[in-house]
Order: sequence, then structure tokens, then C-alpha cells
Amino acid sequence: MRWPIHIQILLPTLSVVVVAIVLTAGVGAWSSAAGVNRQQEERLGRVVETLTEAAFPLTETVLRQMSGLSGAEFVLLDRTGRIQSATRAVDAASMRTLKEVRYRREIMSLAESPAVILGGRSYLAARVPVVRNGGGSLVVLYREDHWQAAAGQAAYPAILVGAVAAAGATGVTTLLARRFVRPIRKLGDHTARIAAGEFQPAPLRHRQDELGDLAESIDRMTEQLSRYEEEVRRNERLRTLGQLGAGLAHQLRNAATGALMAVEFHRDECPAGHGSESLDVAARQLKLMETYLKRFLALGRPSVAAVEKLDIGSLVEEVLALVRPACRHARIELDFVQSCKALQVLAERTALEQVIVNLVHNAMEAVASHGAAPARIVVEIGRENGRASLRVQDNGPGPAADTAERLFEPFVTDKPDGTGLGLAVARQMVEQCNGSIRWDRRDSMTVFTVELPLLEQ
Repeated sequence: MRWPIHIQILLPTLSVVVVAIVLTAGVGAWSSAAGVNRQQEERLGRVVETLTEAAFPLTETVLRQMSGLSGAEFVLLDRTGRIQSATRAVDAASMRTLKEVRYRREIMSLAESPAVILGGRSYLAARVPVVRNGGGSLVVLYREDHWQAAAGQAAYPAILVGAVAAAGATGVTTLLARRFVRPIRKLGDHTARIAAGEFQPAPLRHRQDELGDLAESIDRMTEQLSRYEEEVRRNERLRTLGQLGAGLAHQLRNAATGALMAVEFHRDECPAGHGSESLDVAARQLKLMETYLKRFLALGRPSVAAVEKLDIGSLVEEVLALVRPACRHARIELDFVQSCKALQVLAERTALEQVIVNLVHNAMEAVASHGAAPARIVVEIGRENGRASLRVQDNGPGPAADTAERLFEPFVTDKPDGTGLGLAVARQMVEQCNGSIRWDRRDSMTVFTVELPLLEQ
């Protein structure tokens, strides 16, 4: 059987509070009723004492005045039991009843006196001796319903306050229970959404209590799960890419090898081929293609990189020599700015070359599609945050808004004929060199920044 937590909180707390209120109200009501009864008895006792010891005649007028003061009815009997005066009519049957009322020396507690029925009404009755006025006795009658009504009126405020307090305690306890349960339900619904794959921030993060701490813990768990899911998906994509592209890459590698051999044969057979910049660039590009295909086949699988000590400035100059012919053909201005000399890093040459080529090619495609005049690309190296920085800047339009946050994920691209692999491969290579890569917009320029640890000299 399910036992909701708000019931677990509500019932014990409410039971304790209501029992305490009921006991307090009951004691207060009993004390008030007892106090009123005591006051009535004391007032009635003083009136009766005055009447039984009075030196003046106890006429009917006197008895009625005393009845108005005390609320009781009086019947004065002589020594023989006949009525001398009374505040109410007494028939023969009532007379017999009055004669049966027990004598008392004084009225101590009228509530303990036996009740008698006179004229269809119940009275608390007591019979006390009269000291003067020729002796006799005085019968004191007090309507039982009036006596109880006075006690009830005295007890009513305490009972009312107790009832209001119990209702208020019930309402407040219910609200408090719901106040605790509502955020718990929100957190429960949020964790269900997390299980469904919706990694959103948890509610209640700004509460300054244990529920706020729980929400923060759920947030940290959500962030970790989101990163784990992203990493798993990325690895799955890379593994799938490697499996599907293995055959194609093998064929392309064979074709690149054949093209490279044809270029070499042409250079040997043609005297003008030796020292030709175009043939040198073609040969180097074909060699790079073969290297890229090898790396593509290893994409998504751990590998040990052949790192070496590199002068990043010299490496950038060598790579830019490969792309300058294409820039001239497309009428793109390509500038190289080196703010610091002899920046040495420890990295894999071919990997870093591929990163630079990919970034420059992306910049060329961006400025070419934008049609900016003049189209411009600036490659700059320097120091930033104690590391070697390589910045590739272009005056193109920048990435589309729907892909800007996921540029470095595999298969994410805004190019009609793009595959979305260039930047993903570049990030993998940079991270293998213990570096980082990012992008931003600065003064109408799209800037891709690669940071690498400097080699201690």
C-alpha cells in the first residue's frame, strides 16, 4: 500500500497538535464552567444566608427581590410545613415533592443536590432551616437547565477557541505538508524527464534548504549524464564513420598513390618539370591526401601519435605555401602575421598540418560563398594565456545560428556539400596534442583559435 509522504508528515503532526488543543480547550472549558458554578453557588449562598438569618419578615416581595438577584426560586415553609410565602405557585403535588427535599444546614454545592420535577421542569433543590421569623424552612429551587446553560456559556469561548485552533492547525499543517511535497514532486518529475533524455536544469535551485541542495546535486548529475551521452554519441558516430568509410578510404588512398606516381613520372620525363612550383604543390597535396586517409581510417580509435618538436611559425609557412595558389586563383587575400618568433610546441607534424589546412580551407569557402570584397584571410600566431596560439580569421558571414553551438561535432555542417567532419577531426587532433580549439566573432571576422602548450626552452 502506497503511503504518501505528505500523509506521513500530516497525520502524526496533526494528531499531536489536535490532541494538545483538545486537552487544553477541554481543561479551559471545564475550569470556566466550574468557576461559573462556584460563583453561582457563592452568590446563592449569600442570598440564602441573608434570608435565613434576616430579622425582617420574609414576605413574597422580599423573596422575589432575592430571586432576581440570585436567579433561584424560594418557598418559605413554617414549622408545620405550610407555605408562608413563595416566588412561584405550588400545587398539592408540588407540595408533597417539596416536603421530601432533604434538610441541609447550608448550601455547599447545589449541583450535587438531587433534582426534583415541579410543573414539568427539573430543579436543583435544597432545604435549609430558617433561624428567625418563627423558624421553619426555606426551600431553594434552581432550574437545572439554567444552571447548565450558565456553565455552557462559560465553557463556550474555550471550546470555540479550541475548535478554531484545531481547524487552524489542520489547515496550517496541511499547507506545510503540501509545501514540502510539491517541490519533491517537481524533483521527481524532473528526474523522470532526465531518464527520458531531457537534460534540463532542475527547479528549486535557489531554495536555501535541503531541497535546494538536492536540486543542485541533481543538476550536477544531469551535467555529467549529458556529457556522458554526448561522448557516447560522438564515439558511436566516429566508430560508424570509420566502419562505413574504410572501403572508400582504401580506394581513395590507392587513387592518390597512383596520381602521385604519375606526377613524379611527369616531372622526371619533362625537363621543365624540375623546380616547378605547381608540380611541387601537387605532389605535396597528394602526399597529404594519403596521410589524411590514413588518419581517417583510424578515426574514433585510440592511437599513439608520433610527436616531435616543431617550430609552429615555420610549419604554418610551409602549409600556407600549399594553399596560396588556390587563394590567388580565387582572388582571396591571404596574410600571415607572426607576433612572436621561435614558438616551439610538441605535436605530430602531419596532424598539425591537417588542422591548419582544414581551418584555412574552411575560411576560403566562407569568404568565397559570402562574396565579400575584398575577400581576406589572416593567419596569426603568438602567445595567449601562456600558450602558443594559432588564429585563422576570415571576413566571411560566420557559421549559421542553428549549427554555431555544435560546430565541432561530427556530421554537423551548414554547407550544402559538406560532411561535417573537418572540424571534428581537427578537434580530435588538437586534443591529442593537449591543446584546445574554439571559435568566436570579432569585429565582423570569424576567428578560429588553436592553443597548444609551449615547449620549455
